[in-house]
Amino acid sequence: MNPTHPRPEEGSTLLEILIATTVFVVVLGLSLALATSFARFGGDADADAAAQFDAHRSFTRVESILRQGWSTPELSASGELLEIDLLGYSYNGSTGEWDRILPETWRRGYNLSLGQYYFEDSSGSPLPVVQCSLEWQRLSADPASDDYHFGDVVCTIFDSLGNSSSSTLATRIGTYQLNEAGTDRLPGLSFEIQGLSIIVQLNLQRESDHVPYSVKSRVKRRNFIEDSQ
Repeated sequence: MNPTHPRPEEGSTLLEILIATTVFVVVLGLSLALATSFARFGGDADADAAAQFDAHRSFTRVESILRQGWSTPELSASGELLEIDLLGYSYNGSTGEWDRILPETWRRGYNLSLGQYYFEDSSGSPLPVVQCSLEWQRLSADPASDDYHFGDVVCTIFDSLGNSSSSTLATRIGTYQLNEAGTDRLPGLSFEIQGLSIIVQLNLQRESDHVPYSVKSRVKRRNFIEDSQ
């Protein structure tokens, strides 16, 4: 009777089983790690896209108001509050809201006797003028609080008769970015006056592990007339 020997193709040795199991575990671990990495990247990408959208939308609202400015703006020491006169707004006592004359219908004239420029509407009536403040209002007055570095962008319009109203242009604007010296966090919104232009910078980063996003632009005050004061 001849002895029988196991054929290689009939089964696997213990060593082969261990090697196959090890390779499977390694491949599975790498796949899970890669999937987690992609998921996190996708989440960060979504967060960055949302921050960019919010930043540009908020900046556009601020820019739209500044382009209606008439007087030389006044800036707070912190650069976070700007006051300026606006053209084309008048308070409607019946509705309790501000009526606005569209800038597309404005006309600029020059008074020879006074030596001054002026603006009027399409019917020839002088444009009404109101005061406006744009402010980045911090969510907390405590410098140790994280909310101190975030704030709402608030626009307040008021006239000489005491009529006033406020609206929020953007919420929770702020960042974890530090200044060039690395000593303080940048404000969410700041203004700077340069000649006939206003420099506006908006910084947005709502989570410390998100990529920070900033918008900085020069807004030309097209209605500003130097000798109008």
